[in-house]
Amino acid sequence: MPFCPKCRSEFVEGISACDDCGVSLVSELAPEGESLQTAEDLFEVWRTQGEMNAQLVRSLLEGSRIPSMLTGESLRITHGLTLDGLALVRILVRSEDAARASDIIASIEGIRKCPDCGRPVAESDESCWSCGEPVGD
Repeated sequence: MPFCPKCRSEFVEGISACDDCGVSLVSELAPEGESLQTAEDLFEVWRTQGEMNAQLVRSLLEGSRIPSMLTGESLRITHGLTLDGLALVRILVRSEDAARASDIIASIEGIRKCPDCGRPVAESDESCWSCGEPVGD
């Protein structure tokens, strides 16, 4: 069952965002006191297309005891189609976990760190999604 990480409400399968809070639902709640509560506390460490890729990265972070939250325009791909930007999912962590989370994400095959801002970028990217600086070889 999905849960809202902000108000901690439980939802039925198929729902992807909390109607009251407007945030994306998560599959497990962090223990009380460890929840990712407000946008001010969170730092975006990665962007990807589609929930499946985001869930894989999220599982790596949570396996390293870094709570994370997924947010995006559409966490579910409608009718099996992915339009550029439509299925964009952002992975957010607490600010104090951002550097360690970036290191973990950058250790994934096909991902490296931006030499300018240190955020992870795909090896195929020509510029950083975060700072916009060129990341060519």
